[in-house]
Amino acid sequence: MHKVTIVIVFLLIALSIQAQIPTAPSYQVTGIYKGKSIPLRDLPKVKAVEKKQTSELKIIRNRMRAARKVVKNALPLHGDISAQKSFGGLNTLALEENFDGATAAEGQATPPDPSGAVGPNHYVHAVNLVIKIFDKEGNLLTGPSPLSSIWGNGVNNGDPIILYDQLADRWFLSQFNIATNGLLIAISETPDPTGAYFTYEFPLDSFPDYPHYSVWDNAYFMTANKFGANTYALDRDALLSGEPNPQLIGFDLPGIQANPGTVFSPEPANLLGTAIDANTPGYVVYLQDDGWDPNIIRDHLKIWEIDLDWQNVSGSTISAIPLELDTLPFESTFAPFGTGDVNQPGTTQKIDMIGGVISYMTNFRKFDGYNSMIVTFNVDVSGTDRSGIRWFELRNTTGTAWTIFQEGTYAPNDGLSRFMGSAAIDAKGNIGLAFNIASGTEPVGIRYTGRFKDDIQNTMTVAETTIVDGAGVQTLGNRFGDYSHLTMDPNDFTFWHTAEYFSQDDFWTTRIASFRLSPGFDNDIGVVDIVTPDDGILSNSETVEVTIRNYGQSQQSNFNVELQLDGALVASQLFTGTINAASDASLIFTQTVNLSNSGQTYELSAETTLATDEFTVNDEFVKDVKHLLANDIGVASIDSPITGEGLGDEIVSVVVENFGTNPHSNIEVSYIINGDVPVVETITNTINSLEAFTYNFTQPVDASQLGDYTIAATTLLAGDQDMSNNEVSKLFIHEQCNPQSDCSDGDGFSKFEIGTISNINEICSPNGYSDFTNLSTDLNADVPINLTVASDFGNQLFSVFIDFNDNFVFETNELVVIDEEIPNANVDAIVQFTLPDDPVIAGTHLLRARAGWLQSEATTADGCINFTYGETEDYTVNVMTTLSLLDEDFKTSALSIYPVSDRKYEVNFDGNANFGDLNVEVYNTLGQIILSSDMNQEGNNYKTILDFNTESTGFYLVKLFNDSLSTVKKIIVK
Repeated sequence: MHKVTIVIVFLLIALSIQAQIPTAPSYQVTGIYKGKSIPLRDLPKVKAVEKKQTSELKIIRNRMRAARKVVKNALPLHGDISAQKSFGGLNTLALEENFDGATAAEGQATPPDPSGAVGPNHYVHAVNLVIKIFDKEGNLLTGPSPLSSIWGNGVNNGDPIILYDQLADRWFLSQFNIATNGLLIAISETPDPTGAYFTYEFPLDSFPDYPHYSVWDNAYFMTANKFGANTYALDRDALLSGEPNPQLIGFDLPGIQANPGTVFSPEPANLLGTAIDANTPGYVVYLQDDGWDPNIIRDHLKIWEIDLDWQNVSGSTISAIPLELDTLPFESTFAPFGTGDVNQPGTTQKIDMIGGVISYMTNFRKFDGYNSMIVTFNVDVSGTDRSGIRWFELRNTTGTAWTIFQEGTYAPNDGLSRFMGSAAIDAKGNIGLAFNIASGTEPVGIRYTGRFKDDIQNTMTVAETTIVDGAGVQTLGNRFGDYSHLTMDPNDFTFWHTAEYFSQDDFWTTRIASFRLSPGFDNDIGVVDIVTPDDGILSNSETVEVTIRNYGQSQQSNFNVELQLDGALVASQLFTGTINAASDASLIFTQTVNLSNSGQTYELSAETTLATDEFTVNDEFVKDVKHLLANDIGVASIDSPITGEGLGDEIVSVVVENFGTNPHSNIEVSYIINGDVPVVETITNTINSLEAFTYNFTQPVDASQLGDYTIAATTLLAGDQDMSNNEVSKLFIHEQCNPQSDCSDGDGFSKFEIGTISNINEICSPNGYSDFTNLSTDLNADVPINLTVASDFGNQLFSVFIDFNDNFVFETNELVVIDEEIPNANVDAIVQFTLPDDPVIAGTHLLRARAGWLQSEATTADGCINFTYGETEDYTVNVMTTLSLLDEDFKTSALSIYPVSDRKYEVNFDGNANFGDLNVEVYNTLGQIILSSDMNQEGNNYKTILDFNTESTGFYLVKLFNDSLSTVKKIIVK
């Protein structure tokens, strides 16, 4: 009864806010001790398989992501205007360790959900569905072994989490048990992670999807993507002691407004280091996006405090009213879940970036005089699904309210998405941030950046560094991640990170890497910034000012700093002052530089030359400076339209930038679609120097037809001195729809019977869409056709389309059943319909059936919209009108399609009669004709060759036809 439960849960939350009901735990349970495991070094090994990708875990069971925005006017309107668009310039130490963790051949599931933690001598790593243990040089000590072998119960369900408890020098392992809605927990008996573990199971009231854990001084905290209690505390002391009856208590989160239809993932604070004030409460953080719900009036963070009493667990409490911290505007959602968010090169398959959740982990560290908490999540920085990483450093003193100390969005303007981030803070206050990158031209890779404690606020200042480049793409599905994991070495300075990439096509691999930001040398200085000059109208005698940082532990003075212009040495000047450890100083060169050529970009570099410098990688800083033109207007980007389903009259939105020094208004700007007639309009606003302005054309573009559209936008400024940046073009696609919905509680069809098709006791697909086109039946025109359906959840509406014109668009005149009702669960509903005896509709066609819950869907008579609760199924039908002998001969003739060489296929039609001229057309999943050919006839046999060498791998429909007859066959091109 998931709908009733949802209503009650959110009603109770609303009432709890209004009445401020007591905030005691809403759930309590005693863990079940499962005994001590055998030493992990003795676990059986998984035999790697040859196949590249196997089963897909049903990780996100109940909730699919909603559309981009519910509240369309919620800020920001066109991406993240506060994003950091440039790279940091500070070089740091090289990567310390960098090695592969696990592979799809070992884990045999997707996505891998990589997790890992580092201890004094080991790195313990887990993915779906195995565990491996390495030493800190990357040597494999044990594994890969099935997760199930730790608990000895055969359960291998996934979502593993690994923690190192630095307070106890012990190891924490977890996965979930779908059958019992349970958490499986294992705690190492000793500091040796290859030894034996105390094992437990904690049964919960509903399935604990997407569990994320943290270490605290008096508990292991956990949150899960579930209804009811969703935040938990486990009795840490009892687990570490191997006690038989450890307690778990669960809390609702008062005042929370959940992202509709997506993964619900608040994050518990995780302790870094070993220092924490007595009686510090546990913390839980969640983001609130005003684009989700009109009741969320602004973007903000919510923070709850949890006070525990293990002697009287019912006396434990959570904040009745959470702390709210207003943030800069952000957009936290991307494309609908199941379709993918970020493009990959050479394939139309996108992969997920996971929007609307706090990234794993939220890390807490105590400093002298204050506490810090690091929070990250993915945001749409362009308004068109290019992702950046919003990050926060929150600060408080124990017992006082948290505030936002600094906030930034890391999104260098190079066209790449940065996502699946994980961040932490070292003992000096330096922040490390690791993440995935990808785009339509760059396969998924892994990189990191960071910042030093005293750097300019809100900015990642460390040069972006590659951990591993991707070597392949994923074509077999959208699932990716679902998270990465960055942990701190017990030395408090080394960051250890693990994430997924593709080492070859359709083959995931995880990478484990470690890096430091603080090198810890005695003698280490470098230039960290060229303060002046900046872009502008420049002269032949510009003054250069630089900032020098002492990274090391010893004072520094009397060293030279060199200045170069376009690679040529300009000056070498002695710095005579003194710079203390971890401090900065300024130097102004007496020698000026000539930057007087209009429109030219100059490269300035400054470098320290300390003779005793122990780490010279960070000595130099490079800055490009442009002598701006007076008049230079251009198009920076086209933000809309974007590729998607159900396109119609679409707003054309462009960003126009003033690259020059003079302000301009009344600027002509135009767009052109597929080389057609330009649409020209005028921007009346004034755009100042180096300012960007978003302009929405008043005339929309008609993108209602499926297929590719090339749009070019151009500025037309009289007297423009640089025409090279005037035009930008992009491709967007009106895609064939693959609607998504939630059918996990029985919505949709449990039975579908028509003609000879009898599909009973179906299994709900993860995204509410099932392709049953391998099931086909004949349907005779002009006679009543019986359709029998049933559902496992009552009060369903259902509609049926037959795509008579084979264009993959489900038009109103193709509806054969419209919003009929399935009133009761598990009771057949029977309807009849009759097809007209019209030769136009004869042939093989796609049948689409859609069912949705009456209380969430106003109609099911739309072939493409996503449902909240429901299901979509596709079948194949052969419509037969009044048949002539020739028609019957065509129907019973043999059509075969088979490969004859690399990516070439022969179409062979062995006819029972002479059908005259026959033709072939090949359709992709967008409904576009990508190949066509005449059939070569020899008597009653017809043949032709189809060449797919210029097409991508995937599903295609091959249509054989003449003026009155047709048939369709699906093929897979590899």
